[in-house]
Amino acid sequence: DLDAAAPTTMPHPLAEFKESENEWQTPMTKTCCASPGYCMLSCFCAPCVICHQRKKIIGEDGEYRCCLGFFPCCDYKCAPCCLFFEAFCCCGLAASANRIYVMQRLNIKTDPCDEYIICCSNVMMVLSCCIRCFTDNDRLANCCQYTADLLFCTTLACMQTQVNYEIKNNKLTQGEWPQLGKPLPIMEAAKPDAEEGKKEDEAEAPQVEMQ
Repeated sequence: DLDAAAPTTMPHPLAEFKESENEWQTPMTKTCCASPGYCMLSCFCAPCVICHQRKKIIGEDGEYRCCLGFFPCCDYKCAPCCLFFEAFCCCGLAASANRIYVMQRLNIKTDPCDEYIICCSNVMMVLSCCIRCFTDNDRLANCCQYTADLLFCTTLACMQTQVNYEIKNNKLTQGEWPQLGKPLPIMEAAKPDAEEGKKEDEAEAPQVEMQ
């Protein structure tokens, strides 16, 4: 059967989020206005912000896994110190892993404009590498590389600011980062109330006298 033998298309990493119910609190295009200080910090010190966000996600008892295990090529359990190398050597993948994790835990769907911006940055990086390899025009190559680097840094800053703004303003998180293997903060906060209500119900329940 030719149809059965036909190769299947590899799914997009964010395809599973297209049917999600929730939206980002702010799109990437408005993050610089929503949180200008954090956006500037993310632009000029991206690896530090990545490490800070990842430590919040992992928590004290969590286990470090390269890129949170989202990318098969780097799904390895490593020493916690490897986070430093991940953030500085693969800051794009590291920031994307943090963002995908938040989307997964908060059931956030993809924003088309955000994906276009990220795709444009990726294409520009590939284009700058091709021009550097296949042309002798150093001026053109430098111009494309500087443009690609500027676009990459700006996109990375907007991604990280968007994630941080979401954590601070989403009702499900109550300002706390969702950690690996633990329920959302709103679920943790609901446990004492539920237990207290259960105790009150038990106290109000009529007692049956023994005959």
